[in-house]
Parts: sequence; structure tokens; C-alpha cells
Amino acid sequence: MNAESPLALPTEDRILLYFSDFRNMEERYVLPQALTQKAIAFAAGIQRKHLSRYLDDMTRDGYLVETKAHIEGEKQRMLAYYLAPRGWERAVAIKERLSTIRVPVVIAGVTKDMTIHEIDSATSVHLTFSDIVREAMTVEKLDLEYLEGIDDRRKRAMDERVKRLEDYTRAVMTAWKDGRVTATERLLVEQLRENLGISKEEQDRIESQVIEEVLEDRTGIYGAVAEEALEDGPITEDERELLEALRKKLGLSSHDCREIEADIVKPAS
Repeated sequence: MNAESPLALPTEDRILLYFSDFRNMEERYVLPQALTQKAIAFAAGIQRKHLSRYLDDMTRDGYLVETKAHIEGEKQRMLAYYLAPRGWERAVAIKERLSTIRVPVVIAGVTKDMTIHEIDSATSVHLTFSDIVREAMTVEKLDLEYLEGIDDRRKRAMDERVKRLEDYTRAVMTAWKDGRVTATERLLVEQLRENLGISKEEQDRIESQVIEEVLEDRTGIYGAVAEEALEDGPITEDERELLEALRKKLGLSSHDCREIEADIVKPAS
């Protein structure tokens, strides 16, 4: 961040400022994509791998509300966030302070000091406080022509995000293609997840979709994994934990899984 900028804000304040554009979210059944982690990370200028820690801390401290909700354009519910009353109070104070600040902006080669409201009025696109603060993070002077392209940059960032998710999904499908994921495959998939900046929530969602769409023989999958676990004797505590996680992902009942395991250990007649 350009610490010299009068718009410089700590990460928590940038997050609060972004959320201040979304009112009455607690009354909605379906929430906008803008309240999910991928949108928050771009809007507040934060690397995705660091975002969860900030959101967890701010939720714990009473600034944000975390909810698993239906999201526009998504099949499954996802984590979303919006301001709690304490967060609103702090966000409003941040906005009031920023609204009086004048910052240098280059317009057709000429530098002019402008407020955030004046900058927004001078562009053909709508710029929020959060947009302008984010753009000021890495430059000494804002450029009005550059600010005009904010929607295109946001779209490119979202498109890149979609591509990373698609790459990760293909890797998960490859790992699951034979009905089980080996320790080596799990390690490689986990490393890819970290490198691509895929959240744990997205990982769970993608794996659930893969299992739903690709692995139709659910009892066969569980049986294959259970058989491998039973090869060396009774199932260990660690193996039981993995089998239980698999059972839940496959949507099998505990009773069905006990029967599958019993059939495996049953001596041949």
C-alpha cells in the first residue's frame, strides 16, 4: 500500500468500507455474489489466501455477520458476509472521515485535488469509496482515465478467478476418477489448492460436485476405500475419521456403511 496516500486504510477498514455499500442484507433470502469471499478479496485489495483470517477475526469481534446462504448464480449455498451493527457504526465513521479528504487526481495531464464524491462525479462509471481507496493503494496520484476502466479490471479479475476454479476442478476430477484419492493425490491436490488460492469452502463445494457428477456408484466407492483400510486388520482411528468424512460426502447412512464393511470382512462360504 502507498502509506503516504491520505486514503491509506488498514485492511479491516477497507473491508468495512466495502461492505458499507450493501444495506439490509439480513432481510434477503438470496445474497449477491459481491458478498462472497472472491468478490471481497478483489474489492478490498487483499490476497485471497489471507482474507479468511481477517473475516474470521472481524466476525468474532462483532463487526461482520457470517452466514451460509443462497447466492445469485450458484447451485449450492456459500459463505457470505455483511455488516453487523457494530460494523455499520465503524464503517459510517470511516466514510465520514474520507469524504472530507482531497486527493491529487490527474485529468488529461493536469493534477487537481478532488474529494471522493467529485472523483465519482467526474467519471462515466460509478465509483464507490471502496473502489477509489483500493485504486489509491499503489499509486501516488490517481488517474481519471485509469479509473474509467475499473469495471473491465474487475471483470478480468473475476474471469481469472473462474479459470483457477476450473483448473482445480479438473485436478479433483482426475484424482477421483478411480473412485478413491490416494495420499499422494490428496497432497498434490492440496498443494494446487494453496497455489491457486482456493478456499477450504470452495474446495468442499468442488469435491461435493465432483462426487455428485462423476462418481455415481457411491456404495462401490465407499466399499473400495473401506476394503483398502481393512487390508491390514481392524480400521484405525485415523482411517475411521477418513471413512466418516467420505460417508458424509457420498451421502450414505451409517447403517449402509456398516453393512458394506461387514460384507468385506465376512468370510467367503
